[in-house]
Amino acid sequence: MTQTTASSASSFPLPDVFSVALIETFERAQPSIVQIRTAGHGAGTGVVWHPDGRIITNHHVVARDSAPIQVLFSDGRTLEAKVVDRNPRLDLAILKVKGDNLQALPAGDSSQLRIGELVFAIGHPWGQRWVVTAGIVSAISSVKLADDLTTQYIKSDVRLAPGNSGGPLLNADGNIVGINAMIFGGDLSVAIPSHVVSKWLAGLPRYRVTLGIEIQTVALPDNARQLLKRESGVRVVGIRPDRKANNLNDLLIGDILLDVAGKPVKETASLLSVLAQSEERKSLSMTILRDDKIVTVDVATLIVER
Repeated sequence: MTQTTASSASSFPLPDVFSVALIETFERAQPSIVQIRTAGHGAGTGVVWHPDGRIITNHHVVARDSAPIQVLFSDGRTLEAKVVDRNPRLDLAILKVKGDNLQALPAGDSSQLRIGELVFAIGHPWGQRWVVTAGIVSAISSVKLADDLTTQYIKSDVRLAPGNSGGPLLNADGNIVGINAMIFGGDLSVAIPSHVVSKWLAGLPRYRVTLGIEIQTVALPDNARQLLKRESGVRVVGIRPDRKANNLNDLLIGDILLDVAGKPVKETASLLSVLAQSEERKSLSMTILRDDKIVTVDVATLIVER
C-alpha cells in the first residue's frame, strides 16, 4: 500500500506544476483582455497593447465605421472606444480608450516560435467571456496577399470560435505571440504574428489625419452612377464632437464623398487608405455629391496624436 501511494504521488507533480503555471498565466493576462462590443452585441476580443489605452483587435471586428464601440474589462468597467487606425489587408485595427490603470500584455518574439511549441488563446467565443484554450503551433506560413504584400501567419490547433477574433495567442511565458484572426480549414486556427503587428505599428506616423465624421458605404443615385461610371460612394452620417468643437462646417450630414485628394472613394476602406497617405495635410480637396449636385470643396482635416 505504501509503495502504491508513493508511486501515485510521484506521477502527479508535472501535471500539477503545469496546471498552476497555466492558472497564473491566465490571471496575469485577464485584466489586459477585453470584450469588444458593437451595436450592443459582443463582436470579438481585443488586447491592451499599451497602457495609454491602445487596444489591438482585428479589422473585421470593428469594420463598421458608423457603429459605436464599447470595450468590457474583467474588472467590470465598460469604456467607449474609437478606431484610430486600421489595416484591412492585414486584418488589424487599433482602438483607443480613456481609462486609468490599464494593464498591457508584453509582446513576445513570434519570429522565434517553433513547430510544436505550446500556445494558449483567451477570448470570448460565442459570447462566453474569458475562455482559455490550448494547443501547439502546427505551422508558420507565408501568404501573398497582393503583389506588394506578403505576410506570415501562425497555424495551430488552438480551439477558436466566433468571438475569439482579435484576442491574443500567448506563449508559455504569457507573452503575446499572435493576434487570433480566423479558423483556417478544418481545425487549424490562424493568428497574425506579433512581430508583424509590431512592424505595422512602428511604421505608422506619430500623428494621423482624420475628418472627425462617421461614414458608411452607400449606393449612388442613378444620375451620379451614370455620370461617374461607378456604383458607390461614402456618405457622411454623423459629425463628431471634435469636428464641431473646431467649428469645421465644410461637411454636412448627407454629403456623399466621391473623390478625396484626387482618388476615388468607393467604400470606407478606400477613404481610410487615402487619409492614411495624406501626410498630416491640413486640408483635402474633395468631390462631393450634395443635394443631387456634384461640387468640389476644400475640407479641413483634424491632425491628432495616435
